[in-house]
Amino acid sequence: MMKRYSISTAVKAAFGVGALSLALVGCGGSDGKDGEDGKPGEIAVDINSATAVQTKIESASYDAAAKTLSFEFSLTNPNGVAVTGLEALTDPLRIAFGRMGTRSEAFTPYSLEDGTQVTGRADGDEEIWLSYRNASKNGVPMTGTNNWRPTRDCPEGLSCLSYLGEGRYRVTAPEIIDTNGLDYDYDANRINGIYLITYGVGQNKLKNVEAYYWDPLTEQSVSSPKKVLEMDTCTSCHVGQDHIRHGNYGNTADGCGFCHTDYTQYSGSGTDGEGNTVEFNFDGSIKGLVHAVHTGIIEGDRRGLEKFNTVIANASKNPAFAYKFDGAALDSEGNPKAELNFPASTANCQSCHVSYTTTEETLPEGLTAHALAWFGDKDVTSCQSCHGEYHKGSSLVAPGEDGATMVGCVTCHSSQDGNTRGGAFRHFAGHEQESSQAASQAGILVGASYSQIAWDETSATLSFTLNLNKGEEAVTSLHVPRVTVYVNAVDAVKPDAYLAARTSDSATANPDGSYTVTVDASKPNYGLPSLAEVIANGADLAITSSFSTCFKNKSSTLVELDGERNCASVLSPNAAKTEFVKLDGTPGAVRASAVDYDNCASCHNNDMVVRKNKQDPTKGDYHYRNADVHTCAQCHEAGDYNSLVVRVHGTFGRAHGRADVHQLVSSANCSACHSDLNFGLENARSTPMRWNKGNYNNDIPSTFSSPQAGVCASCHVSSSYEIGGGKDAAKSHIESMGGVVDGSYEAAMLNSESCLTCHSAEKVAELHKQN
Repeated sequence: MMKRYSISTAVKAAFGVGALSLALVGCGGSDGKDGEDGKPGEIAVDINSATAVQTKIESASYDAAAKTLSFEFSLTNPNGVAVTGLEALTDPLRIAFGRMGTRSEAFTPYSLEDGTQVTGRADGDEEIWLSYRNASKNGVPMTGTNNWRPTRDCPEGLSCLSYLGEGRYRVTAPEIIDTNGLDYDYDANRINGIYLITYGVGQNKLKNVEAYYWDPLTEQSVSSPKKVLEMDTCTSCHVGQDHIRHGNYGNTADGCGFCHTDYTQYSGSGTDGEGNTVEFNFDGSIKGLVHAVHTGIIEGDRRGLEKFNTVIANASKNPAFAYKFDGAALDSEGNPKAELNFPASTANCQSCHVSYTTTEETLPEGLTAHALAWFGDKDVTSCQSCHGEYHKGSSLVAPGEDGATMVGCVTCHSSQDGNTRGGAFRHFAGHEQESSQAASQAGILVGASYSQIAWDETSATLSFTLNLNKGEEAVTSLHVPRVTVYVNAVDAVKPDAYLAARTSDSATANPDGSYTVTVDASKPNYGLPSLAEVIANGADLAITSSFSTCFKNKSSTLVELDGERNCASVLSPNAAKTEFVKLDGTPGAVRASAVDYDNCASCHNNDMVVRKNKQDPTKGDYHYRNADVHTCAQCHEAGDYNSLVVRVHGTFGRAHGRADVHQLVSSANCSACHSDLNFGLENARSTPMRWNKGNYNNDIPSTFSSPQAGVCASCHVSSSYEIGGGKDAAKSHIESMGGVVDGSYEAAMLNSESCLTCHSAEKVAELHKQN
């Protein structure tokens, strides 16, 4: 018998419809118009699976009647794929909201100690950024921005963050404006802006920031209305988002100003010399904080500055610096608590500001006219962010009928008004403006040239004539106490390193203002061949002059030395650059370097390094101002110090291996100093690299590394870098590959290292996460 199956009514109906359709088709008929295809599923990644996100605000508006800010933005990963699920997270966004305004709008009247009522500022019409949400903390009324959050601040019953599809979101923020008592409100005639912070979202705690500006009258987006600096002026030193305060929450030059407005004040506390707790307020604007943090270079240099202890580090005059930002504050015994490491000095304004650009037409693309404000000296308090209460700037007022007006620093400092005490130009030399100049920097204006080169092979004596000039003006022994000249040589075909022991001698002044230099090239030293030996093999010369020049205070005007050959004014130290010439005086082969000196100078500015006596900071000589990497190598390659590679990377001296330096830039980030792939072993020198300088008595001889091994070992065979099982394991690996880490010059020269076989530039970049 046939086995029977039970068929449900629904299945029977399905069979019936299918049969009918098939019959109609078979008969050439139709069941009507075909339905439209459904939309494809959304191509997206969930926020908890994303590894990076970026926002793009598409539109924004403020409804003044409803007191509500609304804006829409897209959220994608770096490949442009939509990211979903943001609205389901707890506290995913923080929003700063503000507009352009004037100082007078944010001014709060106050009283001086003598009872004088100050009701305004002389710079009250200066444009600044105003926050629509000012915060209070510890009794200080204006301490930045109280960011609005869609989850915390959204009124009950409303949905303030909604998903629109395709990775797009809408934020609706009612009652967002709270100026905390300041007398300003929404203004549709001013450029408004949002700073959108994606605050550690998803399982991977992703961060992202974006600044967006628009004109409320047209609701069209506009560029930044107050862009003063390019972000790369910060990231040239603070390499990578992790090396900037707040990390990726604040790493845009625009974004800092949303919270750190010009009127932001912070409170702090410290201990005075008698152990008493001191409470104080200080400038919390981004300008004030940056200036205070970068007030100095290193401890020894700063404490040698005139007025340092009486003004800059005086807690009563500059509390923010003395208590909060002085990383080398003194302990109870008067010794620095820690070494200070801020290589870029605020005194060199050009580290961050536009160089010598005084007109809007010559500003770099993207910067606004506000970038010129530091030339105008219109801010009554800007000087105080570095100089503290010098001249009692905050109490300088002009009386009026309705109360006094604070005039502060601009009573004297007004560069563009014919006054020669302008603050902006005061920090420079050679700017050719009607203003005072920094005589201490004027040495950079002096250059050296070499002629009449003579080589006596029999006596192994090299002689030549040196001329020093500041433009068309001769700089002679009347202005320079002493000149020291260093001479070395490079291979004319492959000039990748100095070949000989550094030879030096003093220059002898001639009646015509020039100098004669005579060098004994016969003696090998520092474990290296003699200069005479390498010259005989056809090498080209490398000449470096070191000197200091006497200038009139606050100028770049040359001043003659006194009868005892001392400078009674300002001695600008050590202008020194290296020139490469052949024996016939024509240009010679230039020493190749794997690092671009501009990368070094972006952090260290024109005061490359400062060497001071640690026991007595007022003593000791500056290193080379106006130098270059070849000048440094005269000692740190062919002289009596470790090679630049091992010194800078971190083996000896640990310049970039120190923990405090890593807060700025890690040695593992090769691209911070090296351009392109110049850090690859393909660019290693062809001669041994000095590893350990030994000592002056030769009781401990100098040691050398083979070229490729020295590059790797400078980090990996260092107590600063316990990587891959420790430095001993790294040293063993290098030596097993034929490298010499810490041996004789001869052993390092005759090595058969094979590091490059595996460690190509691309591989090094990959392992150090340079990509």
